[in-house]
Amino acid sequence: MASEAEYLQTLAEIFASSDDALRVGIGDDGAVVDVKNGSLALSTDMAVEGTHFNREWSSLYEIGGKITAANLADIYAMGATPRYLMVAAAVPKGFSIDEISQLARGIHDEASKVGAVVVGGDLTHSPLLTISISVFGEVENPILRSGARLGDIVAISAMPGASSRGLELLKSGVRDERTAQHRYPTVDYSKIEKLDKKSCHCLTDVSDGLVAELESLASASRVSIEIESAKIASDFHTLHGGEDHIFVGTFTKLPEGWIDIGFVHSGEGVRIDGNHITHQGFTHF
Repeated sequence: MASEAEYLQTLAEIFASSDDALRVGIGDDGAVVDVKNGSLALSTDMAVEGTHFNREWSSLYEIGGKITAANLADIYAMGATPRYLMVAAAVPKGFSIDEISQLARGIHDEASKVGAVVVGGDLTHSPLLTISISVFGEVENPILRSGARLGDIVAISAMPGASSRGLELLKSGVRDERTAQHRYPTVDYSKIEKLDKKSCHCLTDVSDGLVAELESLASASRVSIEIESAKIASDFHTLHGGEDHIFVGTFTKLPEGWIDIGFVHSGEGVRIDGNHITHQGFTHF
């Protein structure tokens, strides 16, 4: 089994960065970064083997990329730009240098898509592979879940459901391209990067299922979210499947490339064609 120093040396090489704002990176007790005048948006997420991913279905590279994508989506959903990541991992005893390199490469490559860098973290061992990532982003005017206004358009950056459908296929023994969005979801970050934030009143990413996320927007904003069935499929995967990491929000005008699915109305909860609906998918507890 490799030593902790060997692990850390490998990770330091993979995550080496020439970012001018990074004053102290991996190897000390903490990272130090210079930030522009403004505010930091912070988010953290944890993934546990057997609950959030299955190593029989996904490669370590895919697992690293998927967990990173989930964290980056959270920061983008705040209207922020992700800059730095801290990664803590608990790996099974006997985890090889090659295995940790695959995991780290997945994290590195996904973060690199948006110009973010890993600057440190922690490493220990556990019977189950567990990864926790914290993301630090820059933001001027945060976009909150509580900002929806009456009459707003409700729109999504892409159609949800592919991850949930992929999971169902994996459970049935299918191992083909139809499962790709569950094993390693493709997140179109450009849909947020190009967004006219002045027209966006509230925003979140769809990690727990579309209806679940709309319920959180409706509750925080004290409004009703009205979905129109003519604009979106009403099957279980589309409405309740999670881990797509697309974005949903409310807007004064429909953003280019987004899909209009409804509007903000007075009242509470989520409705489809006037009929109340509640989340029926996965919950953590």
